Amino acid sequence: MAIWEKLNPRERLEAYGVGLLIVSFILSIASYGAGAGTLALIGAIAVGVILYLKYAPNTNIAWPAPTTLIIGAIAALVALLALIDVLTGLRWVGFFGVTAVLALVAEAAGAALLAWGAWQEYQLEKPALPAFMTSGSAAPSAPAAPSQPAVPPPAAPAASAAPPPAPMPDDRDEAPPA
Repeated sequence: MAIWEKLNPRERLEAYGVGLLIVSFILSIASYGAGAGTLALIGAIAVGVILYLKYAPNTNIAWPAPTTLIIGAIAALVALLALIDVLTGLRWVGFFGVTAVLALVAEAAGAALLAWGAWQEYQLEKPALPAFMTSGSAAPSAPAAPSQPAVPPPAAPAASAAPPPAPMPDDRDEAPPA
């Protein structure tokens, strides 16, 4: 409970998504494997572990990137995998019954909650990309000083119109083409 109280509302939304994805996987096992996918479950567990380690006591982890960015990337992957699972699982809905439908609905809802919470958290924090993802230096550059408005170049004098070129002679009789 101590860690749950440290989570902000967006991270709690992500945690609800993780819980729904775990429930959907359990429901899919009950429906003989129809429903939630294993890769979506692994991604959800990874997000849950990251959220736990972020606020766990006596942990000091040097993350390779901001946790918001890591969770956002995993949540996007989980949402894509859940979408694929739901679309491919629709063909089996009538065959496997109600538990398969519940597993598909729970997976879609869990992935949506996870992705929405991660997106909101990312929009709030807007972390800088890690150094290995940027081109050039990792330090942000100073904004350029505002330049004076551009003065249009002086108009060039109008060139005198040259006469049109003479038509090419015809190969047969050296006369211009008709």
